[in-house]
Amino acid sequence: MNRNRELAEFEFDPSTGEARIADASECGADLLVSRGLASKSAASNLTEFVNSRAISTRRLDWGDIVASFGALSPAHLVLMGHGLSLVDQYWYRAPGSTERWEDINFLDNEWDVGFGEALLSRDYSRLATCSPDVPDATTVGHVIKAWERHDDDIILVKHALQPDGADLIGAKLSSDLCAVLFDQGCHVPFDVVERYGRPCAASPLMLASGEEFADGFQLCTMAAVPEDRIVARSGALTQEGCQGLIDAYAAIGLSDASAHVARMGCLSCLAMLTNFHFDNFGAIRTAGSNAWRAAPFFDYDGSFGFYKIARRYPSLHTRPFIAKLL
Repeated sequence: MNRNRELAEFEFDPSTGEARIADASECGADLLVSRGLASKSAASNLTEFVNSRAISTRRLDWGDIVASFGALSPAHLVLMGHGLSLVDQYWYRAPGSTERWEDINFLDNEWDVGFGEALLSRDYSRLATCSPDVPDATTVGHVIKAWERHDDDIILVKHALQPDGADLIGAKLSSDLCAVLFDQGCHVPFDVVERYGRPCAASPLMLASGEEFADGFQLCTMAAVPEDRIVARSGALTQEGCQGLIDAYAAIGLSDASAHVARMGCLSCLAMLTNFHFDNFGAIRTAGSNAWRAAPFFDYDGSFGFYKIARRYPSLHTRPFIAKLL
């Protein structure tokens, strides 16, 4: 489903991870354009969509989460619920159901906060009494994290990788730098908080109700810009990557593409970012429209050589401008 529009009826085999389309009347173009999937068969596209719409098997605690519900895979876990996310308008509706988007989406409705509390406390035994129909089940990334709702605010809380939270220092400095250099709407605030005695990062959701996010992979597909024109293997935003980004943003209609990419390049150099990848940039639109705007800066990991100095320091010296700063 996309909001209240049915896109396809499908079956999923949790033992193989493959999806089979039962009714393909409208499947294909919507998933390709809106989700950035490769031009394969409709069944392959749907299989890729379902399996990518789940926690990553690179996530540090994915096995504990999946095992707690007796699921065979992260995708199987998501299909135990509606497959809802906080960053787009897609979801799964059981055959014969009359549920509507307005009644079940997480931007306007509550979810079982006990799920996130179990993750942040690392007490996975608590998941036995939780609903799997939560935004955490579809949130990507390898770090332990959970969504929290505080009145009208939705916040993503992520565990620090180091016990003392040292890896969060660079990210906090980078966020503060954005606040000095750019307008408020250009970046997502970043704070260091504590949950269950552990240092954590906390950032608010960057979307309003009715909006959806397209990540770097989807941006490249929509703009028909090859991925290797944007992201270098070094994890740095290069001069060539900046031009690729300008072309991609301009292709989807951004009038200020050059100005936004210039800000990205500025932050990348001044904050010495070496963790630039397709999951930490993109574009935002109101669902159903083609009026895109650039997503604000929201991922500051790897700033100033944190979180692993021994690994980051050599890569910093491969970039001429940063080498001069050092």
